[in-house]
Amino acid sequence: MLYSIVLTIVVQDNKILLLKRKKGDFINLLAIPGGKVEENEHIKDAARRELEEESGIESDFKEYLGCVSEILIEKNVIKANFILHLCELIPKTKDILNDVEGKMEWYNLNSLDEIKEQIIPSDYEMIKNFVLNKNKKYFDCIEEKIGDKYYIRKFI
Repeated sequence: MLYSIVLTIVVQDNKILLLKRKKGDFINLLAIPGGKVEENEHIKDAARRELEEESGIESDFKEYLGCVSEILIEKNVIKANFILHLCELIPKTKDILNDVEGKMEWYNLNSLDEIKEQIIPSDYEMIKNFVLNKNKKYFDCIEEKIGDKYYIRKFI
């Protein structure tokens, strides 16, 4: 199954907004907030909607950062194929009003290496490449779940 997903990069005061997932894949790992693009919805509108639904934070669209084609493998079978659209948003507030998908918090961008094991591996690579290194382009990613752990097999 192919999913079109929007991921919202929200940075303020050198901190990035991340979600500790409580359902679906990647439970208990930190993730970039986001979700499925709905039918007849533009990417920038989906990004703003998803951020507001998941955090209560209203935002303005700033920039389309790039795209990642990700394949998730589990038990040697392709479980899902995602087209991930990374969008940078400008928050109108830092106050997190709700966290329906999991616990939302602001994390210092300079300290992400210290919590790397708590972040979805592909999300960590996206933050590193799109946010910290400012590589705005396209990447292929293969991520594999073995037991309860996720591993990057390819990110180029």
